Amino acid sequence: MTKILFAGSTVGEPWWLAGEVVRDAVRPHGYEVDITDESASNHNLPWVWGGKAQLGATVPEHFAPAKAGRPEYGGAKLDDLAAIATIVRPSWLGLAVRAELGISNLREVKQKRIPVRLFSPPADDGTLVDAVLRYHGFSMEELRSWGGQHYRWSGRRKESHVRDNEVDVMLGNIYHGYTPHGRFWFEATTLYEMRFLDLEPGLIDTLVKHHGFERGSIPELLFPFVDREIPSVKQTQMIIYCRKDQPDRLPETVARAIDEQAHLFKEKRVPFYYERDRIGKNDFLPLHPAVERYYRAKGYPISTP
Repeated sequence: MTKILFAGSTVGEPWWLAGEVVRDAVRPHGYEVDITDESASNHNLPWVWGGKAQLGATVPEHFAPAKAGRPEYGGAKLDDLAAIATIVRPSWLGLAVRAELGISNLREVKQKRIPVRLFSPPADDGTLVDAVLRYHGFSMEELRSWGGQHYRWSGRRKESHVRDNEVDVMLGNIYHGYTPHGRFWFEATTLYEMRFLDLEPGLIDTLVKHHGFERGSIPELLFPFVDREIPSVKQTQMIIYCRKDQPDRLPETVARAIDEQAHLFKEKRVPFYYERDRIGKNDFLPLHPAVERYYRAKGYPISTP
């Protein structure tokens, strides 16, 4: 058996589950796949780009800032990477506040100098969270200056900020499925009355242009208190990828194996859709040459940068 390392994310998260599908699909072809959770978040691209893992899976939210040269991606260059498959995996950006705050727009946080406790991914300069805060007129540093706090949202951490009544504002990906990351939405909308806020058109434009999102709306009743379609942004692409110089046999085997066993995606705890009219399409990476040959032979449409 040939041993392969797959750059995933927290155990049980969608990127990890994609690794499980690949592992099970290629085992009959002589590959033994291990999945690492050390490559979560912005570590994923450097793991594959740097050769620590032969395969990986991530989403446009990370491809876009890496393409722009953000330092937290360790110099990873998209020109050195190639796509194997694009799996449809819907998620949206959720912004919600505790209803008892009595606010309907984040601008009120600055106007009233409310010391909210924000639960979100990192809020460093130039990040997605920083863009959302600055659109509403303040930064994380300013929020802290009047007593606010920031707790980092991560499925890898065991903190219980939501259950411990330490969260006033939540900003993070929202999707179907009880996962280490998604569980916080279940907790918050069970324990508290949450008010989900619309993302304004100008903010949506910024997130689409600079952070890899598409325009979309959080589906009504996705969680309690989502009592209508909430204007937001979405991600539908999860890309399984490798280095462009990866020898042909592995990426072609992965593409063929998951094509022939696409039913494996249906058996996971989050919605995955293997759609043959989208498997060869993405907005960030060219297909690996061996994979492109396979898809063309099958008649699948191709559209890449």
